[in-house]
Amino acid sequence: MRTRSLVSAAVSAALGAALLAAPALAYADEGGTSGQDPAATATTNPAADPTSTDTPTSAPSGTPSDTPTPSNPPIGEPSDTPTPADPTPSDSSSGDPTPAPSSSAPADGTGAPVFGNVGSDPSDAGFLTVAVSSDSAVTEVSADLTELRGAAPATVAVTGFTLVSGTPQDGVWRSPRMSQLPSYGSYDVTVSAQDSDGDSTSSAHATTVDVEPKPVFADRSISPAVLDVEHTHVTLSGRISLFDPITGDTSPLAGKELSVVAGNGFSAVTAADGSYAIDVAPKLNGLNATSVPVFLSFWIANPDGTSTYVLVDSKTLPVVVSPSRIRLDHSSVRIKFGAKVSSSGVVEYLYDGTWRPAKGVALEMGYYAKATSGAGGRFTLTYPYIPYDDSTFTVETSLDSYLADPYLKASHAQLKVDVINRTNICFCSSWIDEYSDLHIQGSMSASNGKVPPNRKLYLQQSADGKTGWKSLGWFTAKSDGTFNLEGYVSVPKGYWRLYSAGSSDYQSGYSNSVHFNRTATRITGFNAGPEPVRKGHTVTTTGTLQRLSGTKWVAFGKQRVYILFQAKGKKSWTQLGSVKADSHGRFTARFTAKQDGTWVGVYLASGSYVDAESYHDYVDVR
Repeated sequence: MRTRSLVSAAVSAALGAALLAAPALAYADEGGTSGQDPAATATTNPAADPTSTDTPTSAPSGTPSDTPTPSNPPIGEPSDTPTPADPTPSDSSSGDPTPAPSSSAPADGTGAPVFGNVGSDPSDAGFLTVAVSSDSAVTEVSADLTELRGAAPATVAVTGFTLVSGTPQDGVWRSPRMSQLPSYGSYDVTVSAQDSDGDSTSSAHATTVDVEPKPVFADRSISPAVLDVEHTHVTLSGRISLFDPITGDTSPLAGKELSVVAGNGFSAVTAADGSYAIDVAPKLNGLNATSVPVFLSFWIANPDGTSTYVLVDSKTLPVVVSPSRIRLDHSSVRIKFGAKVSSSGVVEYLYDGTWRPAKGVALEMGYYAKATSGAGGRFTLTYPYIPYDDSTFTVETSLDSYLADPYLKASHAQLKVDVINRTNICFCSSWIDEYSDLHIQGSMSASNGKVPPNRKLYLQQSADGKTGWKSLGWFTAKSDGTFNLEGYVSVPKGYWRLYSAGSSDYQSGYSNSVHFNRTATRITGFNAGPEPVRKGHTVTTTGTLQRLSGTKWVAFGKQRVYILFQAKGKKSWTQLGSVKADSHGRFTARFTAKQDGTWVGVYLASGSYVDAESYHDYVDVR
């Protein structure tokens, strides 16, 4: 018998919309030329260094996505250059914070003032700058700012402009801080100017300015410089403040939810001082990723109900993948059929020229056996199913993209398994007949479905089927493993089984046992005489019929014994008569001597007994 043997497009779109929809924070002159706020340049000007200084940066956009994960980051990522501890813009200009004078005033002394660039001070949106030229010295500059939104837009007059660059005849004028503005938002600007000749002019809708709080960043850092098997986490740190252009105050941005995108989305909240320290484990994009873009951002709510996406910091981190190897404790194993295959060893990775133990690596063997390396990189894998024959198993680092270590190259090792096959013997059919012949039919095979090459089977017998098994002899099964034979057993009562000694590749095996309960009989002391005897005289046959009881022979009385004669030179037997044994099993029968021949006494069994045949006695008749 054979036996057998698994952040988001919305943010990307929002970011794209923010960049496309970013208002031109320009200071348009009457000729249509414009300047631009460096803060806006940080997210819209490809040639700009977005964080050369920690000035406020923001880009208005639509309503924020639930998962602010830019798939295409703004051109000009924030740099890693440290920013000043106090980046609040000052009330005085430095460098070239304002547009150059227009140099367009008429020289004949009859012209009114002419406006050049008008807009927010590039270094501080709380100030308004106006470029003015005239045929005489400009003596006064003022502006009216009208809210662009609201049911009843307010208009605020801004006066007190002072010359900050150029000359009174051709220069740039700057307002005081516009602390009188009623709220944050966008304002339509009308400017007016008068010169010493008494000429004056106004320019309605000279520009539009946005006066809103701006984020200020300090101490920004993204580390490490490279992601590898020993540096799998990214730490982002820094401090965020919010600059109020109306008041000129800078305060910590406390309790603000920040979003980190590093393959996966993460979030954190700024501390009371506006600082943040975030530790994340990036999700690499596939097993062959070469870099991971990291973005830190948040959203600012605008007065009009929209929100502005603010990119705090970003960096693309290279990914280094290290070679790995698996060292098995044993490259081969020998097991008996029925046992499970186990493999143990160490998984290691190469780093700085040294092989080091790899902890937490997912491994598998034959798909169904899975484990994770522990301390020292050690692991043990046990295959849950029984192998049915010799085979080779592959121990490998997991190929599952969710389990595989993206910082390690895949590796594998081979485990050769030698199965000592089980020998199966079926005592399928058997019986003992009245002649004490044991008939045997059955087959032998192995757990691998083959017939063992050594087909020798031993017949064994035991009185109780538990102990005392003795081999009575052996025979060889056919090439297909079957057998059908018979043989005489001297004791037809007890238990029988078959046994195979096995070999180096096949286990020894036993068949099922069978039980028979026939009783052996015998005729002892049989004699025919006298000898010689004269023809016509009497031949007397005697003997005793016995049966086996336990280990002793006892009288088998009251049973009929048949006397058979075989004449000299003949092959057939002739029954001459029968006699019933007495209570002691003894019998006597007399016949007339006619010719030379052989005499024998026979007991023909009934029930659970077996036949008995006496000694053959030859008598010479003269």
